[in-house]
Amino acid sequence: MAHIIVFSDFACPFSYVTEAALWRGERESGWVIDYRAFQLFPHPAPLPAAPPAAEGDALLQLAEAAGVRLDLPGPPARTAKAHEAARHARERGLERPLRSAIFAAYWGEGRDIGRIDVLVELGRDVGLDVTELKVTLDIDQHTEPVLAEEAAAREIGIAAVPTLIVRSGSEPQLLLGAHSYAQLRDAVGRG
Repeated sequence: MAHIIVFSDFACPFSYVTEAALWRGERESGWVIDYRAFQLFPHPAPLPAAPPAAEGDALLQLAEAAGVRLDLPGPPARTAKAHEAARHARERGLERPLRSAIFAAYWGEGRDIGRIDVLVELGRDVGLDVTELKVTLDIDQHTEPVLAEEAAAREIGIAAVPTLIVRSGSEPQLLLGAHSYAQLRDAVGRG
């Protein structure tokens, strides 16, 4: 069985298409996916004038193959609270559905996923207790664990997302950038 650690950010279109491919592997092949936070634009770094572009034939082909909609979202988003919400959902067995909802809200609907009210609405839609999620985000309950994941990523040399560590054999493989389901399946098979 494959175990895949993925460092990603909700504000990254490459992370979205790669996670969608991972979800397929989870469904069809029983891959175990361990999500780790990595913010492209952590506070206090300035936000870029525009979000990362969701363009380019290769990326759009990956998105189509993964069945995800990639539109240019609204203003770039701070994703710390989105990562905290995902961590909260992990503890309740709803991380994958919430991650999918957050990505779709940002890349498909242009919603501001840095806003707690947006995250609470998305959490409600996947079955999370809204009061509990809002309080958790308001009091920064998961801030330290999210920052620790990012620090650990930087400590091992991760500087961009998505970055995957695939463990399916004796030697882990490091994969950088966007990958289709077929590419991931091949990497798992090589392990």
